[in-house]
Amino acid sequence: MPTAKQRVNITLEDDLFYVLKRLADKSKQSLSSICVQMIKKSLEREEDMYFSLLADHHLGQK
Repeated sequence: MPTAKQRVNITLEDDLFYVLKRLADKSKQSLSSICVQMIKKSLEREEDMYFSLLADHHLGQK
C-alpha cells in the first residue's frame, strides 16, 4: 500500500535497534511507529527547552 508520507532511512547501532524492537514488541506496535513516537517526544522536549530558555532570558531583562 503506497503512502504519501516522507520516508527516512537510518542505520542504528545494534543495542539501540534491540531496545527499540523490544519496545515495539512489548507495545504491539511497529518499529516505525515507535521510532516516530520517540522522535516526536524528543522534538517536543527540544521545543520546551527552547521556550524555557527564551522565557528565562526575557525575565532576566526586566
